[in-house]
Amino acid sequence: MLNKKLASTIFLLLILIGALGWIIFSPSHVLKSYQIKNSLKKVESSQVGAVVKPYLGQSFWRLNLDELHAQIVRLDWVYRASVTRHWPSQVDITIEEQQPVVRWGKDGLLNKNGDIFYPSDIKAFQNLVELDGDDSKAKQLLKDLVIFQKAFDQLGWTISRLVMNADNVWQIYFVKQPTVELDSMDWQHKLNRFIRAYPLVKEALRKNARLYDLRYSNGFAIKQNSETQQTDKTGS
Repeated sequence: MLNKKLASTIFLLLILIGALGWIIFSPSHVLKSYQIKNSLKKVESSQVGAVVKPYLGQSFWRLNLDELHAQIVRLDWVYRASVTRHWPSQVDITIEEQQPVVRWGKDGLLNKNGDIFYPSDIKAFQNLVELDGDDSKAKQLLKDLVIFQKAFDQLGWTISRLVMNADNVWQIYFVKQPTVELDSMDWQHKLNRFIRAYPLVKEALRKNARLYDLRYSNGFAIKQNSETQQTDKTGS
């Protein structure tokens, strides 16, 4: 009796294995279509289709989703993506597009998390503030931009470009205002001192200024178009 039960169990298992094999390997269970589950503004659906096309006709269950996903996230403007099977013959694709907040150098962009990406064309984003420096400092420069702009809002100045040099000196460029240079040593005190002292600078000096050098411990220098002068206005 026991042998008959064991034989029946084995027989049922073989049937299940056979059915599973049929599901996996049957020609009728192949990838036939895909669906993009959300609307896209920058990523072309045709680009996604070109990526998926080589996978059509492959086994639905043996389809390499990780490989397909990796190819999708390499497309321009794709920040994140998910790729899932949808029985019986479809994959569903959800794409989160990059949202640039500033430019990075001449060819790149930064999203709100400070991640650098390089689309093939950024002409439409020339109005964004440009950040530049070592790639490893991108996230910090984005934070610096917020802090500096808040400070210069007190003077009505708008930052157009922020650069961090290799010697840890910020070069801050403005719309219709002279450049500001600031080093990282005690920078908050130096910046606040300049913001307080600037309204006291003589109009003649302001008018001809091309750069304010804030790197001094006891004041800041006003470098003019024709000559360089230094002021000892340290603030309080």
